[in-house]
Amino acid sequence: MIIIGGGAAGLSAALSASGQGARVTVLEASPRVGRKILASGNGRCNLANAGALRYFGDAAWAGRVMERCPVSRVLSFFHGLGLVTVEEAGGRMYPGCGQASAVLDTLRRAAERQNVLIRCDTPARGITPLPGGFRVDTAQGAVTGGKVIVACGGMAGGKLGHDGGPYRLLTDLGYTLVSPRPALTPLTAEKAAVKGLSGLRLPARLTLCEGKKPVSAAQGEVLFTDYGVSGVCAMQLSRDAEALLDQGKRAVLYADFSPMLGLIPRIMDRTEPEDAEKNLPPVRACLEKRRHMLPQEDILTGLAPRLLAERMQGFDPDRMARFLACFAIPLTGVRGFENAQVTAGGIACRDFDPATLESRRHPGLYCLGEMLNVDGDCGGFNLQFAFACGILAGTHAAG
Repeated sequence: MIIIGGGAAGLSAALSASGQGARVTVLEASPRVGRKILASGNGRCNLANAGALRYFGDAAWAGRVMERCPVSRVLSFFHGLGLVTVEEAGGRMYPGCGQASAVLDTLRRAAERQNVLIRCDTPARGITPLPGGFRVDTAQGAVTGGKVIVACGGMAGGKLGHDGGPYRLLTDLGYTLVSPRPALTPLTAEKAAVKGLSGLRLPARLTLCEGKKPVSAAQGEVLFTDYGVSGVCAMQLSRDAEALLDQGKRAVLYADFSPMLGLIPRIMDRTEPEDAEKNLPPVRACLEKRRHMLPQEDILTGLAPRLLAERMQGFDPDRMARFLACFAIPLTGVRGFENAQVTAGGIACRDFDPATLESRRHPGLYCLGEMLNVDGDCGGFNLQFAFACGILAGTHAAG
């Protein structure tokens, strides 16, 4: 069995297959396997999520995959390899030691024990169906196998992703490619809107609007940059922001700093989109109370960070309240694949069985993970999908 790609999906497929006695060769284009695993979760590796599923693209198809391999099965797979996991807020699952390297080390050591052959610096150039199997052409020559699992990942992550070439392994065989796009990526904004705020990191609730009509919202930590807005809650909205802008519509991000003011709870999650000015009355009341307590020049002292306070210097009471409750940031676009956490788009799922990941066109050929037209939200959903695909495909291919 040949597995093309040594990332989360490829390694979990290799271990699931070799654990049942299959002889497995992994072809990895990079010098090392699992590099994207090390970068996930800010180096902590949010490997799964115990909450409700959040997938896009061929979302219903992804749901059927996760029915066959739910989070309990993914965790059982890792526990069987010796990895200790813990659950944190929002159902996020991490290695107990808090280090992404522990996940990769667990997978690599298991591959060594199960005699999985890993060939790095070996990019695949093409797949040719043969009677009873397949030939995979590489820069180092051709290899043959009875079954082939394609798990090359996506284009996100700069050097951690690929250049789109691996999609041709399947499009050359007649499979459909849904145009790849960066997802979970920072937002770019009009420069004047974020001027003077670069480097500022603080809790907020973000509402994406088409003009003033709410479209989607998320809450968490916001990071202002010289080009726009980053942070998980901003990246959660990038898919919808890109869609609005592609349609020629006006996309405006409204930042509500009520969590910073202690007026609403601090959470890290998507929220229901509501009127962007919803919290304007309590913010006004908060500022009015401080005006009775403090000198005018100290209204914001101890309430807002210096960069934000300087931005509001000279504001009248109404403008100050509006800035803190519904700061309007006109958007101009989203950052590219080099800054994205995951790829939206990919190989259309309709030609693959969600119970096994096997092709309906070419029996013995499988496609997994980020190669497919499935992408998930922040919070471990993308890695969970990759591991689930690998477990199902590896188990089936070895059967």
